[in-house]
Amino acid sequence: MCQPNNTRRSKTSTVSLPMPMQTPANTISPSCSISDQEDDGKTYSTLNSKPLKVLMCSENVFPQVNGIARRVTMYQDGLSKLGCTVDSLHPDMGINKVLSHVNPWNFTSRMMIINPLHLIKLLNTSYDVVHVVMPANISSMWILAAFKVLRCLKREAKPALVVSWHCNIVDYMQHFAIGPLKYIAFIFFYLLFGMLPLISDRILTPTKKSEPHLVNMWRRSNGKLCAGVCFTGVNKTEFSPAAKYSNWGQTWATSKEKYLSKMGKKHLIVCVGRLSPEKSVDELIRALPSLTDCCLWLVGDGPHRPELERIARDLDVPVKFLGYQSGEALYSVYTVADIFVCPSLTETFGQTVNEALASRVRVALPGVPVFAEAYGEALPSDAFWQPNNQSSMIRAIKKQLHRHSKNDPYGIPDLSLLKTWDGAVRALREEYTQAFQDRQHTFTLLAGLYFPMWWLVTITTSLTFFMFSQIRSLCGGSVRLFFRNAAEDVLIKVQSFQRLPSFDNLESGQKSPEKQT
Repeated sequence: MCQPNNTRRSKTSTVSLPMPMQTPANTISPSCSISDQEDDGKTYSTLNSKPLKVLMCSENVFPQVNGIARRVTMYQDGLSKLGCTVDSLHPDMGINKVLSHVNPWNFTSRMMIINPLHLIKLLNTSYDVVHVVMPANISSMWILAAFKVLRCLKREAKPALVVSWHCNIVDYMQHFAIGPLKYIAFIFFYLLFGMLPLISDRILTPTKKSEPHLVNMWRRSNGKLCAGVCFTGVNKTEFSPAAKYSNWGQTWATSKEKYLSKMGKKHLIVCVGRLSPEKSVDELIRALPSLTDCCLWLVGDGPHRPELERIARDLDVPVKFLGYQSGEALYSVYTVADIFVCPSLTETFGQTVNEALASRVRVALPGVPVFAEAYGEALPSDAFWQPNNQSSMIRAIKKQLHRHSKNDPYGIPDLSLLKTWDGAVRALREEYTQAFQDRQHTFTLLAGLYFPMWWLVTITTSLTFFMFSQIRSLCGGSVRLFFRNAAEDVLIKVQSFQRLPSFDNLESGQKSPEKQT
């Protein structure tokens, strides 16, 4: 499941990303040439038929509770079932492999800096595919760069180098960067990630509409776009309408009945996800005064929870915060919902939407391109509302609740339209094969000149992230809160000191308790 304070999103002007560095015909490659293609047919045939040896590098892994960690875990398990050998690189592997530290922006996840000795060991391992899960996984970008250089120097066909991108960073910068900072953010973004198309063969995103500006950087000089989709599946045996009959399902049903009765409401809206500003949960809470028959359950936690609790109190609307849920408790909480609502405008797929659909719960969503692509066939058109339009949101929710009240089957999800994890993993295996065909055997002259600067930028950024995480950890998670609390402590002590009787007063007028008696 998945920090600015109460920031309401509005329509913002867009900023175009710089054009990506292309791969023109006049490339330089002192040690690698297209002669590698002589054995491409044989290697491609082998890659397409035999079990693969895969290195998967991700900073989001189990037991972290977020969509990326769940996706990576299912990919690894699924590839293993297909007979592939999957090696992992993640922050919990120990100091002999990585230096691990908390993510300074999200204390529920971790980041890593790879040990140079372990990097050398990886480079001496024969992998068919190196798959790096982004964003912000800087150490893994070093791994891609090292394998790309080594592949060219040794004139080898393997490994295929794959990037999967699971976060709408461009959207976040559009929404949260202010004024000139927006342009500075885009320049830094390009300096940090502009090398990725030159050190990898293919990019994968959860949908074709995810991060179009970023994906376009993988368009080659011949016009070919080396991009694909890393599909997200759902476990239909865990997330299922039958979960309502489990012990947890009955517990949630009883709790729902009591809560609706207490609040004098008819319908229950459920929203599952991390409580952070970019998820737009505040917009859903602000819509509740117009949804007069509805209560809201929020499943999940995050840094925005105190602000959301304040908004709910100020509006005096029925919102219940259930915190993180997992296992049977999570599977079954969907089944008691009259409608599931995901208000986020910045999702790359929306795994919780998939889970709600598998539970055969009616869903309402903003009509952003990602959701339209992922769920357009599974939901009626009036289940989508116009983004940044609260009236449209309210109409979409009311429409689905009206159907629910009338037991109208229209709008109930069709389970056959949902992809399983087995299907998603098989599609990923095919993307690996396609990545081998998309290989670049050369570096451009511009890339060679940019390479040293990129190393400097990534090393500086990685060290900055590490130092910031240590400072935040020492400050208890928030530098701002630490200094505010410190200032309040000093103020309290000063005020307490001022209330003490002065020495002159004690000398001149006050008697001791013994003398007064």
